[in-house]
Amino acid sequence: MSYRFHFSTPKGHAVFFDYLEKLRMSGRVHFTYQEIIDELSISENAAKTGLYRLKKAGNIITPIKGLYVIVPPEHKPCGSIPPEELIPIIMQHLKADYYVGLLSAGLFYGATHQKPARFQVITNQRIKHPLDFGAVVIELVHKESLEGLPTQDFVVSTGYLKVSTPELLAIDLFKYSKRAGGISHIATVLSELAPSIDENKLIALAEELGEICQIQRLGFMLERIDVLEDEDKKEQIIAKLAEYIETVVRPYVSLVPYISKTGHPRCKKWKIVENTHFESDL
Repeated sequence: MSYRFHFSTPKGHAVFFDYLEKLRMSGRVHFTYQEIIDELSISENAAKTGLYRLKKAGNIITPIKGLYVIVPPEHKPCGSIPPEELIPIIMQHLKADYYVGLLSAGLFYGATHQKPARFQVITNQRIKHPLDFGAVVIELVHKESLEGLPTQDFVVSTGYLKVSTPELLAIDLFKYSKRAGGISHIATVLSELAPSIDENKLIALAEELGEICQIQRLGFMLERIDVLEDEDKKEQIIAKLAEYIETVVRPYVSLVPYISKTGHPRCKKWKIVENTHFESDL
């Protein structure tokens, strides 16, 4: 296809808007820099001009260099498609391992009282800055290897979204406690998450990851908060975790690792230094 007009003219602009509409009608929601050049048979300069116009009009976003995602009219006020739809596109483009984690993962298991301002994703890719598109902000937390970590797939309009299992989520909440908003935020999430946790899977995962200290913290906290819906399940988890901690030789660990241990009471049952206070919002 060849064009007999300049792409800086209104007629030229329309070519790019029509291109987006055709993609949407065919079910495509993203494209690459090279694809628009090849599919419209245009020069790099023409592509840059058209993409600039589309981006300025809020019709596309560029989450990663060379990748363009269409923003349909219903999502323009937010500046992007929802993060749970955007993440599979980005990670497939990067060929990266990832999972939705921390407070954002809690949303998928009914822990909705601590809805985060940022959509939190754990990935093996190093991306320094949050992906910020107005009301949609994605926080990427780097982890060297995600191999073998348990996740659950949730169906979204752009494919499958990988989310940490309740057991991995419980461990990560304590491991990345600052990113989870602090110890009281964790208590609130745990109040809603606890019924979804399989205590046997939790212990096995903590052993595999070398994160038994997180079981100590979780057990200590769970004994001191109310959970929604299923107190019997809470007691079942506590009993199993306490039984396990009794069988292993563990040093005392602080409830919050970034606060000094000095001068604080100790809980013998969980081998916890109670170096801070917390309270669930529920």
